[in-house]
Amino acid sequence: MNASLHNLRPAERGIGLIEILVSIVIAMLLVLVIYQVYEVTEGQKRTITAGSDAQQNASYGLYVLARDLSQAGSGIASAAASLERCALLRPIPVLITAGASANDPDSVTVLYGGSSSLATPVQFKQTATTAQPYVVPGPVGFSPNDVIVAVQGANCTLSTINANGVAVDGTTGFATLAHTPIAGSNAATYAAVNASLVNLGQPASMGRIVYTVDPAARALRTQKRLPTDDPVNPLVSDVVNLKAQYGLDNNCDGTLTWQAATGAWSSDNVPKLPLASPVPCVAPAPPALQQIRAVRVAIVTRSAQLEFDRDTRQCRALTPGPLKMLDDTVSMTLFDDEKCYRYKVLETMVPLRNALWNAP
Repeated sequence: MNASLHNLRPAERGIGLIEILVSIVIAMLLVLVIYQVYEVTEGQKRTITAGSDAQQNASYGLYVLARDLSQAGSGIASAAASLERCALLRPIPVLITAGASANDPDSVTVLYGGSSSLATPVQFKQTATTAQPYVVPGPVGFSPNDVIVAVQGANCTLSTINANGVAVDGTTGFATLAHTPIAGSNAATYAAVNASLVNLGQPASMGRIVYTVDPAARALRTQKRLPTDDPVNPLVSDVVNLKAQYGLDNNCDGTLTWQAATGAWSSDNVPKLPLASPVPCVAPAPPALQQIRAVRVAIVTRSAQLEFDRDTRQCRALTPGPLKMLDDTVSMTLFDDEKCYRYKVLETMVPLRNALWNAP
């Protein structure tokens, strides 16, 4: 009996300490492998997501900017001759302010009106001051809350038609427009001869829009500067540069020459340019506003994630630079840690259709 029980004991023994330790080591190795796989996969996911975000940011920012550029000069180009001497509202469809270097963003200012039915100047019926209602022949095209500009030579006054400010004489058909001058406009008297009124449309559909890049926040921003100054509005994140050039038709043959906003085309000189060249269609013609027929823009975005090497845990240079744009006429240099991000450079060319339609 004792011999029989003794023979059964080896088969009934449990797991020993050695087996437990081996199992723990194997489990730890499996956990380590799983963690390594997860780390690599998550890093690749973040890299792909960051690159995709940079692509989407660049696409959206370029879309919004191109949309406004396509409207440049709307309601302004057809009244360019009347507005030529108006310092407040010169008919400059696009104004580019160049950055100090290729690494410093440009700013782009777009001007357009939003009148739905009337964009050509309407002559005054009688002399009036800015404190009096304006009288024009016919009410067509004028609505309450429209932004209007009275202009005569160098005098111009920006106003808003009052909520119940359109009164029509049933006998003569003349419209009397009660209005309120917008802050910053000058007070003037407008004679019935050679004075005119231009309708810019509702405030929400017109304006002078400024696109800038905040280098600290790395964000594309917009600000509406007309009819009043609105707050700066962040539009797209992870934007590090914005570059733009004018497309000039210097000799009326439809061929564009791309010009950076420097020299005669700097932001200081463009507002002083005449509307038309005194010797048009002669190359090289003196600079004039009507030579601006298109704009091309490049926007640079970068990923939000700084890339590291898994082994050295140091910054990994992914983009050595420089970043070329606008037919390699602009070269953006990358320094130190800037090379450890992924970049997207998108470009587009936008014809100024309102300037083309109203070309001389």
